[in-house]
Amino acid sequence: LAAPLWAGECQLTDFGTLPVEMVGDKATTVVKINGQSARLVIDTGAFYNIMSAASAASFGLDTKAMPFGFRIGGVGGTTDTRQARVKEFGILDSTLKNIDFLVGGTDVGNGLIGANLLDLVDLEIDLAHGKVTLFKSQHCEKASLAYWTKDGAYNVVDTEPSLRDSDRRTFVNVMVNGKKLHALLDTGAAATVLSRIAAERAGIDVNGPNVKRGPRNFFGIGRKLVNSWTVPVDSFSVGTETIQHSQMQVLDGTLGEDVDMLLGVDFILAHHMFIANSSKKIYFTYNGGRLFTYAAASNDSGPAPAGSAASADPTAPKTANDYLLSGRAHLARGELSEAIGDLDEAIRLAPDQAAYYRARANAHLASKQPQAALTDLDTSLSLDPKDLDALLLRAALRVARDRPGAVSDVAAASTLPANAAQSRELASLYIELGQPAAALPLLDAWISQHGDGDAMLGEVLNQRCWARTLSNQSLDDALKDCRRAIKRSGDNPAYLNSLGLVQLRLGHYAESIQAYQQVLAKNPHAAWARYGLGLAEIRSGQSDAGNADLTSARALDSHVEARFRQYGLVTAP
Repeated sequence: LAAPLWAGECQLTDFGTLPVEMVGDKATTVVKINGQSARLVIDTGAFYNIMSAASAASFGLDTKAMPFGFRIGGVGGTTDTRQARVKEFGILDSTLKNIDFLVGGTDVGNGLIGANLLDLVDLEIDLAHGKVTLFKSQHCEKASLAYWTKDGAYNVVDTEPSLRDSDRRTFVNVMVNGKKLHALLDTGAAATVLSRIAAERAGIDVNGPNVKRGPRNFFGIGRKLVNSWTVPVDSFSVGTETIQHSQMQVLDGTLGEDVDMLLGVDFILAHHMFIANSSKKIYFTYNGGRLFTYAAASNDSGPAPAGSAASADPTAPKTANDYLLSGRAHLARGELSEAIGDLDEAIRLAPDQAAYYRARANAHLASKQPQAALTDLDTSLSLDPKDLDALLLRAALRVARDRPGAVSDVAAASTLPANAAQSRELASLYIELGQPAAALPLLDAWISQHGDGDAMLGEVLNQRCWARTLSNQSLDDALKDCRRAIKRSGDNPAYLNSLGLVQLRLGHYAESIQAYQQVLAKNPHAAWARYGLGLAEIRSGQSDAGNADLTSARALDSHVEARFRQYGLVTAP
């Protein structure tokens, strides 16, 4: 499709470049699905194109059953799938016919472009500069394909075969604390992670010193949320590159069949890579900055790894869009001052672009500068009043400081078309603003569109239980929601808190007391649970204990009693 990049024995033919934009921690590109524009995640860790059932429905795609027993697996376990066929798939200025997607698992947005498309040929990945390019290589087995380097300084690693011939994903062997592990190059993983079993093989104890436990909220394609820990790593090597004294994330459970580690989008953003599937090698240079999202600071990974270029791309950003891409890349890696600096420059060059201000608002939020974020969102929405993401973000910021403004933003957002994630965010805002009944249709729709295989189902079931109970509607169904959420995810304090409230509404005071006591055993300073416990105790005839708990709750939060009264919850039923 284009002239070779250089003459001679080795030739690279450019099939085209996908423009990449970091949206949060996701590397995305815009394609067309049957003529409809869609932003999909570029996911080298997915062996096949995937979308959720909700996304398939939104694109009007019919689905059909896969062969009996066919399942896909990854972080969070395995899940059933169906199949959808896109008749016209627009990518790289071309239209491909009859492109299949697996349908199922956790909803991660519109969908994923997997290795079955990305790794058909050779692949150059330069996410920091917003590019993924597909190449055909001829007679290049003995040539270095790090063609962008000027001084010949680059790293190289051999790729490893998959367990299955049909699996085109890219695997490499790495060394962690001197132990060899099998890693998957995964642009769809928000961060580089180790499985707990692999971490233990590398001598890492998640109960050891200098380990920080994370929340139980990591998820992948599977249906379960998993625990996580941030751990110190003495040394990490991939091919000819070595990083000393950093930190990584460890996840409980497996990462997929024969996968010890995911080299995530953080590591890939820090490098310019050429995946030479034709010669089974990866050539890469170091861009600089943070290599792992959960490293403590942007410069804590030591000096530039040996054998890498000090700057993988000598061409500095020049256009406003270049600065936007670079700023979003820095933000994805947690390099906040660099992100804000690049976004400042993007706005200086193009002050009329609403998306630039929204991007900087996110960077200001990550830097714990909410007022600066609000100022940027005000400007963004003055330029584009129908930007749903900006409206939802500003509403969330306004809840605590400008409640009428938050109500106004939510009202404006409710008139705009929304995807599943935005609808759920809108539902959460309705609940926060004391309008739980308005959240129920949104939560009903989300639950009906997402099957049991979605990792977020437990959380949304709990949200609906909470909204139903606050609005005093369908209490028996609310109780079912809470019990179903707890059955899926265990005794999560938030779920038990909802259970305590619905049992209180139903007059099941012993059960309410038990649920609230379980919450307080894990979080003794939870004012809502303490006040709810006091109400349940008083209504069950334990006046002294109940009044003592009410007094303790008021001391913890002077507004807790008013919030209970707002929903008609007082000492007498």
